[in-house]
Amino acid sequence: MIVPQETQQQVRTLLSQNKKVKAVALVKQATKCSLREAKDYVDQLDQLHPPKTALAGNIDDQLRALLFQGNKIQAIKIYKDHSGANLADSKRYVESLEKNDGKYTHSSIDRLLQEQPKPKPNYTWMIILLIAAAIIAWALLRNQ
Repeated sequence: MIVPQETQQQVRTLLSQNKKVKAVALVKQATKCSLREAKDYVDQLDQLHPPKTALAGNIDDQLRALLFQGNKIQAIKIYKDHSGANLADSKRYVESLEKNDGKYTHSSIDRLLQEQPKPKPNYTWMIILLIAAAIIAWALLRNQ
């Protein structure tokens, strides 16, 4: 079965969006083949070219979050899958995020949490306990 290059690209796009049924229908329509042949072709294409990991937002912040959780290998794998870089370059990139001139850079949420003022301690319960202890001590001493 011969599948046009444009159709192959559309199938890959549909697979990356988890729309396998539409991809099979597209192949069936473009090649006039059977449903079984179209499904086998899409399955084979999906295995040969798995879709890249979809990352929403800023990839660096997500990689830093993984590093913060201690998942360095997972961060390298995700960057490698997302960028298409080789393993050595992916490792170097993730380590540069981790080090960043000797300091670990926190995500924007971590920075906001660090910048918030810490609440002042509340000594109310301590004062109540001291008063209660004083009353008990006075009662015990008075009964002697």
